Amino acid sequence: MQTCLLILKRLPTRIVIVILPFLLMAMVEFLERGNVQDLYTWVLHHPLSMVLAYFVVGALYLFLIAVTGRSRLAFWVLCVLLLPLGAISGSKLQAIGSPYYPWDLYFNNQLVEYRRFLSAYLNLRIIVTIAACLLVVAVLFYVFMRKRPTRFHPVERGLYGIIAIVLMCSLYMDKPIPFMNMYGLYTVPWDQTITYDENGYLFSSVQMLGFLKVAKPDGYSEKAVANVMSHIPQQPATAADQKKPNIIVMLSESFWDPTIMKNIHFSEDPIPFLHNLQKTYTSGWMLSPQFGGSTANVEFEVLSSNSMRFFGQSPDKILPYIEYMNHGVDSLASITTRQGYQATAINPFFSWFFDSRKVYKHFGFSRFISSEFFPNDFEGPNYADRAVAKKIIAETEKSPGPDFVFANTMENHHPYTPGKFSKNTIEVNGDISSQSKGILETYAQGIKDADLCLRTLVEYYSKQSQPTIILFFGDHLPFFEDDYKVYRDAKYVLPNDPDLYTKTHYTPFVIWNNFLPADQEKPDMKIDPSFLGPKLLHMAGVQGSYYTDYLYELSQKIPVIPPQNMWEQYHIKESDLHDYELLQYDNLFGGRYGYAAKGFKDTIVQPSYTLGYGDPVINNVSVQDKKLRIEGSNFFSSCSVYIDGAELKSSFDGGNTLYADIPDGLDLASKPAHQIEVRIYDDKKMKIGQSNLFPLP
Repeated sequence: MQTCLLILKRLPTRIVIVILPFLLMAMVEFLERGNVQDLYTWVLHHPLSMVLAYFVVGALYLFLIAVTGRSRLAFWVLCVLLLPLGAISGSKLQAIGSPYYPWDLYFNNQLVEYRRFLSAYLNLRIIVTIAACLLVVAVLFYVFMRKRPTRFHPVERGLYGIIAIVLMCSLYMDKPIPFMNMYGLYTVPWDQTITYDENGYLFSSVQMLGFLKVAKPDGYSEKAVANVMSHIPQQPATAADQKKPNIIVMLSESFWDPTIMKNIHFSEDPIPFLHNLQKTYTSGWMLSPQFGGSTANVEFEVLSSNSMRFFGQSPDKILPYIEYMNHGVDSLASITTRQGYQATAINPFFSWFFDSRKVYKHFGFSRFISSEFFPNDFEGPNYADRAVAKKIIAETEKSPGPDFVFANTMENHHPYTPGKFSKNTIEVNGDISSQSKGILETYAQGIKDADLCLRTLVEYYSKQSQPTIILFFGDHLPFFEDDYKVYRDAKYVLPNDPDLYTKTHYTPFVIWNNFLPADQEKPDMKIDPSFLGPKLLHMAGVQGSYYTDYLYELSQKIPVIPPQNMWEQYHIKESDLHDYELLQYDNLFGGRYGYAAKGFKDTIVQPSYTLGYGDPVINNVSVQDKKLRIEGSNFFSSCSVYIDGAELKSSFDGGNTLYADIPDGLDLASKPAHQIEVRIYDDKKMKIGQSNLFPLP
């Protein structure tokens, strides 16, 4: 009887313990979104994610109660820990379009910017809402616990501790309770903002903690790095009186050579120009770390010479661009910039994709031209490869000195369903299903345009006096439906194929130039993507870094690095790659002792880094036939016209003029004068460009 009375007496306080994590969860998720409407929409459309976010706070609350034995203290401590994180994430999301990731906290990223983000984010509405929620909590404590001191028996505290640990393990590892599998939740590696938007800030942050597990190589220290560096032979550079060449690197989306499949036949060679170059110039096969996607990981290897093989996780589950590119990382861009080059990145896709705005800045590029700054030149649903070639040529034409250009293409991106392009000019024949035949014919049309793009570049630079070297490569094989369907139909991939990995990971590359003697070319070679940069610098006669010098020497002994379970097959020992792993860890996660020793640790990021061509500029505004005519510069189809902060329906003439409809009832003669401005937004509605304010005459 006494036990029952005791339970009833303590019941209100235990109910409060159940309610409080829900209130705190709601406050954190509200801060991350910045308004109640977005919070309501998330709860309505993702209720299971909301439950898991509640479990995150509940597990932490129960754990703190188990440790302290005091529910009020545990709650206020949790508020101090979680509410600032929600506010910082919301402010970062508003400012640059991405939430506050665990690695931002772990690596202490952008602390100065966060102060600015917060000052622009915290308004009276947000502060009042949080203050009201905290007042509700204080009232709950007062009403239910003022006359009922909360006492927790050691057994009860132990039970709370066990529940907390089981919940935390399940939320983090998906076992013993497989929450993600049960609820069908998943992460979106190429755009973690979608993960956070759908799964919520709290649960997504727990899921992202796994990316912080990066093993430190045995013996890593400043002395160990210095010791490795002391044994690196410096690669010779071009004589000072010789002109430095333009260096162009083109990553061709999903580019592969399907003509190596012997059981099918193409009515014409889809890539004749590449095949012709391969006979004469340095070329061969690159062992990509990816299949069918995650282009950013291949970019990461080629630009930085770091390897995906040292991250311990499957390349399909990790994207260094998003998780680890949080400070200056030496790359082909920064290496060449230190020698007087203008470094430009070109990508005909949205500037937020793969965190590209951040990544190219941290790689040391001076300019990043994304799809928001492209003309409307499409083949199928994506920008045409020819548009990328035109951008490359334009950048090198306007630059007085040598250029380093890294460019992606998008025309040949998955899917390859028939009808993707306006017409297919290549027919596929052989013993293959009609579905696979249609996919291959569409793919062949895409790589035909990629081949034409390569030809455009080579023919243009063949006629220029400026020495130029071009690396052209495919990032990964195309995704031809689940379980290698098209490859299997074509009998390229066999049942239980022992060569499955190499068949699905080698992509073609070629290095063309207009200045090297023929006897220096090496056709039909195999190479790792992380060695392509050192190879390119060596051929260009441009001085690399201690890192690329080391890797050039390593590549002469170990030309490709497969997954670790294949090292024995390739006669690679773990000790062969220890120094490589040590230097990479130092570059990305350690003290960056190598960078400091060479004096460029804090100079990789360029102060002049520009997205696109800079902000739009309005030079003149006039009224013509109930339309505003806005003349200026840096205008693109992504530009929007605003008058006094209100958006107008507008159009772009493809040059230096925008037109905007004048709203009915707007008095253009009213005083003070109306203010005209031009803004550029990406497709996530993040403002990435802002013109001057121009008064309407």
